Amino acid sequence: MTRLVVRRSGNSLGIALPHSLVRELGLGAGDELLVQLERIRPLRTLAGCLRGRLTAAEFTRLSNEGEEID
Repeated sequence: MTRLVVRRSGNSLGIALPHSLVRELGLGAGDELLVQLERIRPLRTLAGCLRGRLTAAEFTRLSNEGEEID
């Protein structure tokens, strides 16, 4: 799984595909992709709600899996 960052591009937002991914998929200009998107909450947002209730390993596992942490 590749994580991409949304960036401003003029009046729009966009993502840039890493060269390694472009090469791996054999992509070229004009190719079409079907993409499944998942928003990842920033770690600082997750960290504010934990206050020592999880170990570092549990925190990392849950944040990587995208689970809700209460």
